[in-house]
Amino acid sequence: MRAKVVCVCLVFMWMMPLALAEKEFPISLTCTNCHQDRYNEWSRSMHALSVSDPIFEAAYLRAYESDPKYRIFCLSCHSPTTRITHDFNLTKSVSVEGITCSFCHSVTAVEGNNFTFNPNNPMQGPYNDSNTDAHASSYSALHTKSEFCAGCHEFSINGVPISQTYSEWKASPDAAEGKQCQDCHMETKSGIAAKGGPVRDKVYQHFWYGGHTGQFLQNAFQIATSIQRTGNRVNVTLNITNNNVGHMIPSGLPMRKVVLDFNATDEQGNVLYSAQKVYAKTLLDQYGNEATDFWKAVSIAKDNRFKPDESRIEVFEFDVPEGTGRVDTQATLTYQLQAEIITTEMESLNVELASASSSSVSNATATYPTPKAPDIGWIGFLIAMIAAVLVIRRKR
Repeated sequence: MRAKVVCVCLVFMWMMPLALAEKEFPISLTCTNCHQDRYNEWSRSMHALSVSDPIFEAAYLRAYESDPKYRIFCLSCHSPTTRITHDFNLTKSVSVEGITCSFCHSVTAVEGNNFTFNPNNPMQGPYNDSNTDAHASSYSALHTKSEFCAGCHEFSINGVPISQTYSEWKASPDAAEGKQCQDCHMETKSGIAAKGGPVRDKVYQHFWYGGHTGQFLQNAFQIATSIQRTGNRVNVTLNITNNNVGHMIPSGLPMRKVVLDFNATDEQGNVLYSAQKVYAKTLLDQYGNEATDFWKAVSIAKDNRFKPDESRIEVFEFDVPEGTGRVDTQATLTYQLQAEIITTEMESLNVELASASSSSVSNATATYPTPKAPDIGWIGFLIAMIAAVLVIRRKR
């Protein structure tokens, strides 16, 4: 009998942390009774994939092998409920949900990388008239402010600033005008926020469009080009403007780059001249080599990314062979993300941001505006599908 009592006690003691964790942070599926649309949006977002994304998985394993202390560092944002549950082995459903509903809507304050929250508090949100029997609700102006995002989208390691998206926004014209991160990354529409609730003018969508979303990138840049030719000497001037992004581009982790490809051809399509320029933040490790794994960074070698509203002039000069007729030029900006996935394969995402072309005959000058970038909204969906296939393939 005593043995049975001991066993029951041990089982109870083992189950208690699980029960408390579930009570502290409900899984997102419990929100679907009232917030089906928000759940559907969240489940397709990178926030929902923040633990299962193949790129994160590969980087997380490399960081952990480098030093186990990085486990807590990484999961504090990619599985933020572990800040309370300490489930760093990701054994609980709510832990593998990544940036889950109950975490964000329990936050009451953000200071630096620290969140103040209590899952037993009322659910925090952007409305001051929420009224439901499902849970207590409380208005939170913080949830409509960029400061809310700073807890994860602003961090340093080894004294090196790695991701400064919040600071970049803070120094931008958008911040001066009062435009918040949520205004771009959580597009609003009219509708109901919860089943049975009132129709509202502003309901925040939970997709969190960003650098992984094709249609979100296509309006980021504008290129104006002019070409001058004197004899066999050609001068092409590009005016490149970050005209629609409220932080530096690319932002976030340094694995993201913007690449400018410039090409000049003759009437037959023969290449007369080509050049490439990369805009990125470059980190160095302790040996002076480029640090592709940001946790190994000890310094920043260079940072030539585009600031908000910045216009930059790029000039290309070259000679063409005697007798060359028309010279055609093409300038293309591409957003690139190259990262290793769990299979150790290198995957690459390339999205065209903007392009401009020009033509010139001898001793002519011309100026051309930027053509509209192609509709590439399907790319974000394709990325999500590839990620899902990779996850399923590895589980098999």
